[in-house]
Amino acid sequence: MSDLMRKLRSRVGSAVRESWRALIVSFDINFFSQIFIEPCFNLCNLRCPYCPVGQGRQLRDMSKGMMSLDLFRRIWSKSFTAYTGTVGLYNWGEPFLNPALPAMVRHVKENSRARLVLNSNFSWRLDDRVREILECLDDDRIVISCDGFSQETCEKYRVGVDFDLVMHNIELINDRKKPQTILQWQYLDFPWNLDEAKAAEDFCKEKQIGFYLGKGWISPNYPMLPAPCPSDEDQSRCDVFRRSLTVNFDGEVYPCCAFYGPPQYSLGNASKKSIGKIFSRGKGKAMLKYLTFKSGGDDGIFCKHCVEQNTAVLESWK
Repeated sequence: MSDLMRKLRSRVGSAVRESWRALIVSFDINFFSQIFIEPCFNLCNLRCPYCPVGQGRQLRDMSKGMMSLDLFRRIWSKSFTAYTGTVGLYNWGEPFLNPALPAMVRHVKENSRARLVLNSNFSWRLDDRVREILECLDDDRIVISCDGFSQETCEKYRVGVDFDLVMHNIELINDRKKPQTILQWQYLDFPWNLDEAKAAEDFCKEKQIGFYLGKGWISPNYPMLPAPCPSDEDQSRCDVFRRSLTVNFDGEVYPCCAFYGPPQYSLGNASKKSIGKIFSRGKGKAMLKYLTFKSGGDDGIFCKHCVEQNTAVLESWK
């Protein structure tokens, strides 16, 4: 059995390496299954204790900021018009704080065949922006992050949440969205909210809302972020990059959603270069070679530190 497993792993590793080799030779934006574009960075209406944004920490020498609509359009036209995967308009902040979000959603829907995912705590009063977004969405997804089924329980993690307002907003969105648009409740489990998870799930079943029970974790080291493990010689070093790519609010490109600075680890700026050019030279190309072909790499490639130290991304930046 061990020989069979080694052969299977070897074949999988070879397939991944061939895929990355093809990316280097002839770039295809659809290599990435999901792209995160950050509309609102380091800004949130809640203060979740295990989130660096919620703690008010300055994230890796990066200031607070919102992506402008003009910058978003420039980035999109350079790299993403042919993209058919999933675009997450969120990452390290509350995206609905950006007043340009509806126009960004409309631009994606009118200029690509990509599917959108929007994620929010929805602990704020809905306005015309939400109506405009719902009109644009088709077979896309809206994720509501709420970790309890009562004010007392939910606010233990989502500090500052108004649970009744969240529930009111869920009902409104569910009534107003198109039938093909998926509404999903994301419920992170903690020791104090497990007893209410069943009630939240039953509510979702009754309202025909998707329900996802995820792992909340409890640690000051934020291990909910990707924690890469050392790979054997038959495997690639890491495949998180294969599944996602992140464009920060200022256009800087990072290889996965756990990366958001410092700027010295940016692979390039998507408003100045296309994603194809970013990965055909400089740090982008060096990172591909490091991950795929196990080249030595240099200290300017953050993945080198992340993988070899086998630590959570945030911890390795201390």
